[in-house]
Amino acid sequence: MQNDIQIITPDSFDFKAYMAETEPLIKVLSADAWRQALVRSVREGEQILGAKLPWSKTHDHLRFRGGEVTLWQGINGHGKSQLLGQAAMWFAAQGERVCVASFEMRPLSTLKRMLRQFAMNGTPGEGAVNQLMDWAQDKFWLYDQLGSVTPDMVYAVIRYCAKELNIKHFIIDSLMKCVKGEDDYNGQKDFVDVLTGLARDLNIHIHVVHHVRKSDSEDSVPGKFDSKGSGAITDQVDQILTVWRNKKKEKAVEKLLRNGDSVPEDISGKPDAMLVCDKNRHGEWEGSVALWFHPQSLQYTPDSRNMPLDIRKAAV
Repeated sequence: MQNDIQIITPDSFDFKAYMAETEPLIKVLSADAWRQALVRSVREGEQILGAKLPWSKTHDHLRFRGGEVTLWQGINGHGKSQLLGQAAMWFAAQGERVCVASFEMRPLSTLKRMLRQFAMNGTPGEGAVNQLMDWAQDKFWLYDQLGSVTPDMVYAVIRYCAKELNIKHFIIDSLMKCVKGEDDYNGQKDFVDVLTGLARDLNIHIHVVHHVRKSDSEDSVPGKFDSKGSGAITDQVDQILTVWRNKKKEKAVEKLLRNGDSVPEDISGKPDAMLVCDKNRHGEWEGSVALWFHPQSLQYTPDSRNMPLDIRKAAV
């Protein structure tokens, strides 16, 4: 078997059979159908289940389960796709297959970013390429279609990935590439509505990257009411995570270094980014997580020591 990350393209697979269903299945079942599941939940108590993020301090707060949709939002240039890419590699390390459908970045660019995160440095060589490809075999897939895409094609690719490849996490980057216009509120509502149905029926987790409205300043962290487009988007998803970059700190550090000054601890100790949970439908926790950015590896790290994480040592 060839040790490569598999690329799925619109021309390399026949998606006709997976485009036949345009709406999620409607299932009406007796309450008794959930008897055993309810008994197990009472017997076992509340357990935190689902795929984990790379940072242990999030494990008791945020998880990513089948049947749910998470919206990853943020200001342009604040690193939401980069952070989600790092998280996706950790999902794969836990034995949960991942497919990334980026309509804003070519697969090679995605792979270059993954390579630096995997190698934990800014100049990985050919050996690191082979190690990444060996590691990612049967863990990671990429869907290759740049630019806009029809909702029906997205639904078909999701069905194909779930049914044929046993994908557990499907990443859409970004929502606005799948709907005709920013003011097409009905189209956005319908698209996310179908995604929630597909996640439930196929028992996968769908991650959707989305942008927030422009504001006068990047210094304040956006919230769920700052999402672009229809309010139905945030109403329908299970989790809303905002990625925010501390541009104020970046400017202060840049000024100090330009003048030849050292960076004092009261500045270096401030986080480089925040991951904020504004909605957690199936968990009690909502709050923020401080993160520090390691520029060479393009990794977000859990504390000011800023040590990149070795994905090969990730706990399953």
